[in-house]
Amino acid sequence: MGTNTNVPITAGAGTNVDTYQVASGDHQQIIREVRASAAAAINTWTPTTTGQATQIAADENRVGLLMNNASNVRVYLRFDSTIPTTTAYHWYLDAGDRWEVPLALCQLAVSMLGQANGTGNVNSLLATAS
Repeated sequence: MGTNTNVPITAGAGTNVDTYQVASGDHQQIIREVRASAAAAINTWTPTTTGQATQIAADENRVGLLMNNASNVRVYLRFDSTIPTTTAYHWYLDAGDRWEVPLALCQLAVSMLGQANGTGNVNSLLATAS
């Protein structure tokens, strides 16, 4: 979600960090939630039994990932660069399934495997923030 920055913690010096002071006098750090600023063209993949490693590349700026299995076969997913198998996978989508990938996983690479060679596609909408 953008460039990482280190802020030195030295009383009275360094870059400001936004906080909110609660009634007890303590400070809570403000965490900004980033919304999508762009959606890429639909990513499509036709299921095969050979699968594809990193069918969707990892992207630290991705804030949303919607998937729809519009094929006629089950598709196995792994959230890394390893082609899944029917016994070693992280999630699967049956034919016709739709899924909003949790934010904690949506920045990772996605590798796919079809239970069989399929007709139709797995469609993915990738949303990013700048």
